[in-house]
Amino acid sequence: MTVAKAKIVKRKRRIRLEGIAGLLFVLAAVVYLGAKCGLKAYNQGLQKVATQAEEKVTDLKNEVGKLEDEVINLQRRDRVVGMAEKKGLKTNQEQVVVMGEDLEDK
Repeated sequence: MTVAKAKIVKRKRRIRLEGIAGLLFVLAAVVYLGAKCGLKAYNQGLQKVATQAEEKVTDLKNEVGKLEDEVINLQRRDRVVGMAEKKGLKTNQEQVVVMGEDLEDK
């Protein structure tokens, strides 16, 4: 009895154009989805920063308004005359002039 010898045949694997195209398509889809998610997260971060900046601007505008009101209150004639009288100053005239910027014109 003779034993048949089996021959091992190695086939060369050929890379097909369809396989490369499929791999590139999958790779492009993964990159696209990653970029889409990354940009969405980045935009949300920017929106949060913009909202915080707008809130800060609003707070600062409110503070400026309060300070302008306080300046106007401090420049009132009756307040200035009252303070002068408390310090013992008397006026010869009924005229008191407040020196400085006039904030009412702004």
